[in-house]
Amino acid sequence: MTILPGAGAYWFEGNEVGCLLLHGFTGTPQNVRPLADYLARRGLAVAAPRMPGHGTTAADLDETGPEEWLGAAEQALTELRNRCSTVFVAGISMGGTITLELARRHADLPGIVVMAAPVLPLDALEPVVNDPNRPASIPAPWATVGVLTEDLGVGGIAYPEMPLGALQRGMQLMTQVREGLGDVTAPTLLIYGDADQIVDKANGPFVHGRISSDDKRLIPLSDSSHEVTLDVDRERVMVEVYDFIRAHSKE
Repeated sequence: MTILPGAGAYWFEGNEVGCLLLHGFTGTPQNVRPLADYLARRGLAVAAPRMPGHGTTAADLDETGPEEWLGAAEQALTELRNRCSTVFVAGISMGGTITLELARRHADLPGIVVMAAPVLPLDALEPVVNDPNRPASIPAPWATVGVLTEDLGVGGIAYPEMPLGALQRGMQLMTQVREGLGDVTAPTLLIYGDADQIVDKANGPFVHGRISSDDKRLIPLSDSSHEVTLDVDRERVMVEVYDFIRAHSKE
């Protein structure tokens, strides 16, 4: 198995406060690297695993699903908790959906950050994934410049196509997470781009209104699209995430 250049997992040593960063569907840890660097420079331990099937080929991704992705996230969380006394989880896109599921499973998390995470049905894709004669994959909308970010000078590492088997399984995970939102009680920071062309910004208020957390905040970013960790408002995202972690940390 050959990992695409720059698409591998990474780890930063730090203090007793750690943050697990989870990338999205077809993406790689590189897509959250600016946030990881920012947190690490401020002393946090940071782990950014590469989800199974990602950073290699789209065919590899089509052999995986939520069981493998959640398994990798759980393993990374356990490893980070073995090193740090306080561990936060942050995720973007499908990584944010996985973050919500981890929060449901681990009620003792001190806080989570959910960025551009889909939980609502993807109505436009339902007919495609449910078509018995569907192709193995379709072009990803983010293969078009200017879809993932408003800032045309940046970009993440992601497959230019979506394998439909993995996508269908990912949509099943979204349904599971949507139905379990009421079990999420951890302090939660939600960040969604108003110009997101991939995930409807309506997901933000939906999640905010259904999680049971007493401490929750939704930040809409008026100038950003889907990859909020790379886009125009990335510096604000860095500051908001760090301030949230610092405010909810025991350190």
